[in-house]
Amino acid sequence: MAERIRESKRALAERVTDTFLANHPDWVARYGPRTRRFGIEDACFHFDFLAAAVEAGSIAAFADYACWATRILIHRGLPAEALEENLGQVGRAAAQLDESFSSWIESCTRAAATACRQSTMGRLPTASNESQLKSLQRLFAEAIRGGNRTAATNLVLQAIRDGHRLADIYVDVVQESLYEIGRLWEENKITVADEHMATAVAQFVIAQIYPLIEPLPQSRGRMVITGVEGEQHQIGANIVADFLELHGWSVRFLGVNTPHSGVMRAVDEHQATVVGISATMLFSLPRVVDLTLDLRQAFPNRIRILLGGAAVRIAPSIAQDIGADAWAHDLRSALETADRLIRI
Repeated sequence: MAERIRESKRALAERVTDTFLANHPDWVARYGPRTRRFGIEDACFHFDFLAAAVEAGSIAAFADYACWATRILIHRGLPAEALEENLGQVGRAAAQLDESFSSWIESCTRAAATACRQSTMGRLPTASNESQLKSLQRLFAEAIRGGNRTAATNLVLQAIRDGHRLADIYVDVVQESLYEIGRLWEENKITVADEHMATAVAQFVIAQIYPLIEPLPQSRGRMVITGVEGEQHQIGANIVADFLELHGWSVRFLGVNTPHSGVMRAVDEHQATVVGISATMLFSLPRVVDLTLDLRQAFPNRIRILLGGAAVRIAPSIAQDIGADAWAHDLRSALETADRLIRI
């Protein structure tokens, strides 16, 4: 059912938008000639998140989305009451695809309508920070999986406005969503193209977050973070670099596919005490070995070497085997381990 919604969403979104505008002819006069296009885009988002709720079997997930979408409309000065009507139209259109799901989807849209009204009246129940971020993570993962840059960015910016810490957003939303995308690819539920699209959207969102970082005084240490030659996966190392900078490290991020000579030069120029080496693919591990040995030879007593990335999580023993000082399995672990290494 979820796939049928995704496959039909464009046609359904056009139909739903035309119905909504027929009920509200003043909207075109009020908001201009782009009203229908924006309406179709928004309806596509609604169908994407309804499909995610169906896939997860979670009525609460769609209610979470309704809460978020209501806040977005309020911040844009749009009448949030219209969202309840629009989501109802979306639910009815989706239910027609498969009558066996109609009762469940009706329950889903009723929960969303209640969430819209409660959000508009400021009577949403208070949830823990952890549960709010879990809801946000579900929505963010679906947004990046669907290639929805606007929705993914707005989710994160709204979370920041709601008072969530950037560090928690990096760890509990962005990182966890990327892990989920990786699991879906491993389970052959999405294609390589889907995985690359989701990663590109997450990278775009990170670029929007970075200017908002107000780092602590750079007193913790100096670090170079890099991928090895031949490695093409940048986003994990990018997030680690931002996260450490947020916590007071002076970080020089070199990206991926960096020649070893360039890494050496950056370590020397930056006077780094820790070098973080990222590897996503197992075939990159021989290059990790080579770079580690080169660093040991060039800076025999000055630096500590920290490994990370999916390939290292698969083969964690490599850190000890090749003489690296430690490995980190996630963002918080990277911060804790880097802090520990400079105290050794």
